[in-house]
Amino acid sequence: MRARKDATAHESLRNRLVRRRFLTGAGTVGAAVVASQVGTSGAPATAMAASKRTDLLYYWESQQKSLGFSQGVQVDNTLWLSGTAALDRDFNPVSPGDLAAQMQFIYQRIRESLAKYSLDFHHVVRENMYVTDMAALTDALPYRKNVYGTGPFPTSTTIQVSQLLLPGLMIEIEVTASRALPSQ
Repeated sequence: MRARKDATAHESLRNRLVRRRFLTGAGTVGAAVVASQVGTSGAPATAMAASKRTDLLYYWESQQKSLGFSQGVQVDNTLWLSGTAALDRDFNPVSPGDLAAQMQFIYQRIRESLAKYSLDFHHVVRENMYVTDMAALTDALPYRKNVYGTGPFPTSTTIQVSQLLLPGLMIEIEVTASRALPSQ
């Protein structure tokens, strides 16, 4: 217990704030959760050949390990990306209060994350958006449409929340992609 207290004492104020918000459920950091998959025979995947899991720890590896989440998890043909917010390499908000600019930044980060698995937006089958201002989102939606072009389009859910992980963040996007779909 003593070692834990010493480690926490050296943690930055920002990391303590993020940890407290994450652990108490304030904010929406999407932690990728991989449930057991079922094969075509109906048997759990663990009873079949072992699935390979690949984790992506992005720019903020120390924060991700401290908070206990991966930016992305791939199992077999499915990739789950955690909620992506407009955070720079130092874990500071980018374009605070500007949802459209944050959306553009986030889609670029998602594009980079997908590329690390040799995927692109044509592979995305599900997208969830968490926003603090629906009116600002409505103004930014043409950019989202541009990202997906003429399709295929993912299923999509948008949820308004009162606050995201850090002040100034207005949007967070999480996606699921499938390698089983061909690139276009």
